[in-house]
Amino acid sequence: MESFMILVFIIGYLLLITADYLTFLNKSILSILMASCLWGIIFYFQIPVFQLEKNLIIWNTPNNLLLFHIGKVSEIVFFLIGAMSIICIIDIYSGFDALKNVFFSNTTKRKFLWIINILSFFLSAIIDNLTATIVIITLLRKIILNDKERLYYLGAIIISANAGGVWSPIGDITTTMLWISNKVTTYNIIQKIFFPSILCMSISTFIISRYSIFNGQLKISDNHFSNRELKTGIIVFQMGLLMILIVPILKTFIGIPPYMGMMFTFSLLYTILNIPKQIISIETIFNKIDFSSILFFLGILLSISSLESIGVLYQLSNWINNSILEWKPTTLLFGLISSIIDNVPLVASTISMFSYPLNHEFWNFIAYTSGTGGSLLLIGSASGVAAMGMEKINFFWYLKYISYLALIGYISGFIYMLI
Repeated sequence: MESFMILVFIIGYLLLITADYLTFLNKSILSILMASCLWGIIFYFQIPVFQLEKNLIIWNTPNNLLLFHIGKVSEIVFFLIGAMSIICIIDIYSGFDALKNVFFSNTTKRKFLWIINILSFFLSAIIDNLTATIVIITLLRKIILNDKERLYYLGAIIISANAGGVWSPIGDITTTMLWISNKVTTYNIIQKIFFPSILCMSISTFIISRYSIFNGQLKISDNHFSNRELKTGIIVFQMGLLMILIVPILKTFIGIPPYMGMMFTFSLLYTILNIPKQIISIETIFNKIDFSSILFFLGILLSISSLESIGVLYQLSNWINNSILEWKPTTLLFGLISSIIDNVPLVASTISMFSYPLNHEFWNFIAYTSGTGGSLLLIGSASGVAAMGMEKINFFWYLKYISYLALIGYISGFIYMLI
C-alpha cells in the first residue's frame, strides 16, 4: 500500500503541474483532493503510521497523527491569513502605490531587478522567506503590470528569498529547526552561510539580468496621488512592515509561535487604524485575501505529511545515509531532493540520524542545501508554492527559464562552502 500511495502522490503531483493545460482542473481543489485520497487510503487500509518525536520514530494512530499534522499545517494557514490581512490593509491604504511612486519612479528594469532581489534577500532573513515573498509579489503587482515581465521577476525573487532565509535562524523553517535543536548557533550560521547565500542570489540574478526582457526603462504609471495620500500610504506601509517585523521578536524573546504573533499584529494594526471609528470593515480585508492560494498550501502540505506518516521520507533519508559514505555529497543530494518533496521531514530525520556536535560543518551544509535547493522546482519551497498560487505561475515555464538559474546559484554557493 505504500507503493500505491506513492503512485497516487505522483499522479496528483503530475496533475498539479499540468493543471494549466487542463482548463477543467483547479489547482487548489486538486491539491485538497490529493490530500483527502492519500489520508483516506491510510484510514481505509489501516496502514501503520509514525511520527518523529524527540529524535525517536514512534507509532501512532491515524486519527491522532492526522490531527497532529492538521495542527502543524494550520500554523502555516493562520500565519498566511494574518500576513495577507496586513498586506491587504497596506494595499487598501495605497501603501504599495505610494512606495512605488516615491522610490521606483525613475529607474531601469535591470536596476529594479537587482533592487527587488536584494530587498527579498534581506527581508526574508528578517521576516522569513514566505512572508517576504508575499510582500514582494504584492509590490510587484503595482509596478510590473505586464504579466510576462512579472513572471521573470518572480522567478528571480523565489531564488533570492530562499537564499536569504537560510543564513538567518528565523528566515527559513529548516534553519530554525537546526537552531532550536542546538545544532547551530546564530553567530555561526550567519558567519558560515551568509556569503554562500549571497553568492547563490547574486549569480542567478546576474545571469537572469542579461535577459533581453530587462532591457530599457521601467515605466511606472502615475496614480496622481495627493501629497497627503502619499504620506498616509507610506505611514501605513511602515506600520504594516513594523507589525510583521514584531513577529520574530515575539518568537525569540517571549516564545509566542509565529502564527499567533502574526494574528496578534494583524489585529493590533486593524485596531489602531480603526480608532476612534471603523474606517475599513473586516469583510473588506478578507474579501481581498487569496484563499485559493491558502487551500493550495493546505492540500500540498497534508499530502506530503501523509507520506511522512507512513515512513517513506524517513526511509529515503536512511537510504541516502547508508548509500553515500561521505557526508558532503549527502547534503548536496538532500538539497536536490528538497526541490521535490518537503524539506522539513528530511531535515527532521537528519537531526535524529546524525550526532555531529554543535556548529559542525555538516549542519551548515544541511541548512544551506535544504533551503536553497527548494528553488530548483516551483513546488520545492513555501515561497515557490505561494508565488504559484498567487500569480498562477506555470510549472514548466519555471522549469524551462528559472530552474537552471537556481541550480547554478545552488552549486556556486555549495562550491564556495567546499573551498
